[in-house]
Amino acid sequence: MPQPVSKRFSWLVWPLLALPVALYAAIALRYIVNVPWYDDVEMFVLFIQDFFQADSLHDKVYWLLEPNNEHRILFAKLAALGTYLATGHLNFRGMILVGNLFLFGTLALLFVVFRSMRLSLWAFVPVPFFLLHPQYYMTTSWSITSLQHPVVLGLVCGVMYLLALGGRNSFLWAIPLQIFASLAMSNALFGWASGLVVLWRQGHYRRLAVWAAVGLVTGVLYGRGYANTNGHGQSLAYVLANPHLVVLGILTFIGGSFDFLPRLPLPWRGVLPVLGGAGLVGLAGWLLSQMRWPFRWSALPPDTQSVREINQNFFLGVYGVLFINTLAVGLLRMRYGYDVMLVSNYMVYPALLLCLLYLHGLQTLSGQPQVRWQRAGLVVGGLVWGMAYFWHLPDMAFRHRFMRAYGYNQQHNGIGLGGTTGDSLAEYIQTALTGAVQKGYYVFPESPVADFPEKTQPIYAKATLGPYYCFLEGEGLPDPVREAYAVLRSPTTTYLVPAQNLYRLPIFWLRRPVVALQAEIRASDLKPGRYRVGWARESGSEKSLRFSDQVLTVLPRP
Repeated sequence: MPQPVSKRFSWLVWPLLALPVALYAAIALRYIVNVPWYDDVEMFVLFIQDFFQADSLHDKVYWLLEPNNEHRILFAKLAALGTYLATGHLNFRGMILVGNLFLFGTLALLFVVFRSMRLSLWAFVPVPFFLLHPQYYMTTSWSITSLQHPVVLGLVCGVMYLLALGGRNSFLWAIPLQIFASLAMSNALFGWASGLVVLWRQGHYRRLAVWAAVGLVTGVLYGRGYANTNGHGQSLAYVLANPHLVVLGILTFIGGSFDFLPRLPLPWRGVLPVLGGAGLVGLAGWLLSQMRWPFRWSALPPDTQSVREINQNFFLGVYGVLFINTLAVGLLRMRYGYDVMLVSNYMVYPALLLCLLYLHGLQTLSGQPQVRWQRAGLVVGGLVWGMAYFWHLPDMAFRHRFMRAYGYNQQHNGIGLGGTTGDSLAEYIQTALTGAVQKGYYVFPESPVADFPEKTQPIYAKATLGPYYCFLEGEGLPDPVREAYAVLRSPTTTYLVPAQNLYRLPIFWLRRPVVALQAEIRASDLKPGRYRVGWARESGSEKSLRFSDQVLTVLPRP
């Protein structure tokens, strides 16, 4: 069989396969912090307190299965419980890493499917480039999303592979795994519908009936006790009033991997994802049309599938979950705005779709068309991966600094990790975290500037207090600044604010020195008082904290 790459470059295949895997693991280990964010407080901090205060096994099971907004998140709660028992307190970094492991598990399963095709390893190289990158950096670094989206995709892929195998034992294992997946996040319920199609195509009608019955019971029990439908009635009204926008939103979601110009204003930003989504839908339709279908050809007898058909059923099952999920997101989320279709949390779904379409194409094509397909995969995979790192690694690096600084602000000032000063959400988060710290359930990380020695030599630093934000400036250094936080200090209060302009693309990638550092914090977050204005900066091996002569006065808000 012709190969897309000359044999003299065969030594490159393993380094190329390892590159996206190792780099993704490295950025996850580098940028993930042990700090909760917004929903994490309700989902994990309060859960751990309620779980350990429960006196009976019944009550403990209740807290494990209690709905949170639209979802039951059994796996996420078990991960929180496991890391708590392992470390002695809630460890959000450990929880996030557990969630990210499912991405590697999904990649391993895709590799198993690929190896059954008996092709050169070169043909698999695009897959990790499609799947592992920081375009979905919020999923990579936020515990609630990392313990839902990658976990559900990994579990559902496992379910569909077991169904695709066609054996009785694999079917019996698929049922409890699908129930467990359903309890990990509500969109895993789509696996029941998708599994029906796989079983129908295989001709396993008795198993289909069992699957449908168990799925129906699971769905009914899943819906019991829900108090929050998240305004789905309003979403359906929006769909009826704006069907064209919903179609564009669905195509945008499908083509999210082609969001190559994320800094463009909407709707121009959406042009490439819409075109890419339309192309992927057409490609999926063509690939599905090449499969054997019971209404077009006679179905093979059950349990006599070829490896090719096992893989086709796997692709079919995961396609079903991905496309039903896309339809649900388009119908229920578009009312929040078109940009929601391109939110970082969701980008792992189109990434997996690209992997499946590429592998399905490899199996469908042969000869020179297959070679051209492999070459196209190398080009597109490299482009998707490169653009994701170019645009979003700075975002991930800034989020790392932001979470460290605002974790400190939450610990010492009662604001930072969700909500606005004075509103019920901020008070809820502060009360929950204070209780968790006092009872030993959670320990805040050390201050990010704890090892920055304070120097007496003053520097230029300026704070401008506006109606909504306080804007902070500081002088740069002759060498590139690696880390910088604006510091506002009163006799009783200290705030840390990470410099934003260090993460602008030219400065971040070219490591250029900056003339002036810039940061901002919401004015409402600042307590009344008189603050010294300074900067904690790291350049090379030198760290220092210096203040200016300016004093910022914050008056009580009316």
